[in-house]
Amino acid sequence: MSANESLLVPSHSRGWSMGLSNMLGKELSAWYRTRRWWVQSLVALLLMNVTLALNLKDGQRVDLAGMNFLVMAALCVPFAAISLAQHSILGERHSGTAAWVLSKPLRRPAFILAKLIAHGLGLLLAWVVLPGVVAYFQLAAASKGQLSLSAIGWTAAMGLYYLNLLFYLTLALMLATFFNGRGPVLGISLVVAWSGPMQFIAEPIQKYAPWLDQILPWRLLMDVGREGPLAGYLALGQSLPTVVPIIATVLWCVLFVGVAIWRFRREEF
Repeated sequence: MSANESLLVPSHSRGWSMGLSNMLGKELSAWYRTRRWWVQSLVALLLMNVTLALNLKDGQRVDLAGMNFLVMAALCVPFAAISLAQHSILGERHSGTAAWVLSKPLRRPAFILAKLIAHGLGLLLAWVVLPGVVAYFQLAAASKGQLSLSAIGWTAAMGLYYLNLLFYLTLALMLATFFNGRGPVLGISLVVAWSGPMQFIAEPIQKYAPWLDQILPWRLLMDVGREGPLAGYLALGQSLPTVVPIIATVLWCVLFVGVAIWRFRREEF
């Protein structure tokens, strides 16, 4: 009996959630019964916290070092979410695993939701909680009480960090249901991720479509339009100047998941 078969047990659920628990168990096992979780965690700590430590060692101001941590989260971390999302759909489609699994008592919405939940939890632990906790103590130790950095405010800021990550996870999941190749999924997702911070793209956006800053997640972690990232306000215990990008990002995530389920239900295997 193969590993995948051993994870599939009889299911008595009905409706759209049929097979969700079995599929979710399989996806979680791929995270926590393999080396994926600690490899992802190690990469996150090396990328995020070692970079932060080097910035602080070079004498960079603590507030600027904290902002650079958020910039890294905005520019680099989405790549992890995009890569995992596209592989989880395209990898199984190309290998034939998706067709085999869907021949069992498993609804297609449950297939998508299981991958979303498993990858969402895995990314939360590896890329948000672990580096976020370490970064808090790094910044608190370096500030020596000079920076008003509360645990509650930093936790709220990490919440926006995770929301930004979910945006790109759900976006890539949706795109992977439309395209058969990895190039379009990766390319479109990265263009969206980098359009806000890249100056040569941001300037035309600011001139002709400044409203995009309000409906896309760029302002969550980046200084777009010289107003400062929303996560920075939360980290310092300050009131937010706007909540529109937060609400818009949540709505985008819901829309992407809905479209992914709609499109995948029409996929022929």
